Amino acid sequence: MAKSLTWGDCLDYTLRNLETWRNGGGRDSAILYSGYFTRYQGRTFPVHRISKGLMTDICTSLEEEGKKNATINRFISAVSTVLKYCKENEIITFDLPTPFKRRKERDRTNRKYYTKEHVKDMLRIARDVMCNDNLADLIQAAALTGMRLDELLKLPVWRVDLNLNVINVEHTKNDEARCIPIHPQLMNTLITRCEDANSKDKVFGIDWTNSDQVRWQFKNLLHRHMNFPENGQYVFHCLRHSFATWHLANGTPPIELMSMLGHSNLTTTLLYAKATAAGQRKAQDDLQF
Repeated sequence: MAKSLTWGDCLDYTLRNLETWRNGGGRDSAILYSGYFTRYQGRTFPVHRISKGLMTDICTSLEEEGKKNATINRFISAVSTVLKYCKENEIITFDLPTPFKRRKERDRTNRKYYTKEHVKDMLRIARDVMCNDNLADLIQAAALTGMRLDELLKLPVWRVDLNLNVINVEHTKNDEARCIPIHPQLMNTLITRCEDANSKDKVFGIDWTNSDQVRWQFKNLLHRHMNFPENGQYVFHCLRHSFATWHLANGTPPIELMSMLGHSNLTTTLLYAKATAAGQRKAQDDLQF
């Protein structure tokens, strides 16, 4: 009797051949989230026995572990990617049970952001109270570029072009490089850091052991020094939301902002437009009739 096609067979094939899983930042996430299935069912689990009912059971178990719906949905996407890719390449010859039902995530239109005054206070407190220039530089860079924390920590010196005044972002969430103009108030920070570093150094990542260390110190700044509520809604990533909200309120065309944020869909960029009415009021007041 022929050997049954296993989950491990399909996973290895996808990791070896799918471009977005083979190279770049997407590989680590793919291994992490597909690994949940391996942990529960093992690599030898027959692929033809993967069903919607089984996936629902695993999702419930992940929820009982304390995993959030966003994490569970990434797990669902990882398993779906493996099955669909192997089906497209005729590794799987039978009908698939996909699509699997995704969990409802929190309302993404209610994105929290910091005001410019908040960020100015963060910089002052980080430098003068916490005596942490590294944290201040990272906060300033996140607020004035809209880059994700992992993107900032992986940014190499040679990707900062001080002649053209742009940052070339390579390690992105969707593996698509993008270019961000350098804000004038960020220029001196980048010049100093690039001049003090070797060509192979990271602009910011050399200061930190890992991203969790940054998040812990930022959390300390918010809750101990600025009295932000400890409800999980205000985090380092909100600096990216702030960058987007400020730009839309200032009248930046969404298509330009979409490029700087690295969004593949304009709809995602426009979610930030709901965070403030100031831009809408300015647009209405400026309308000539």
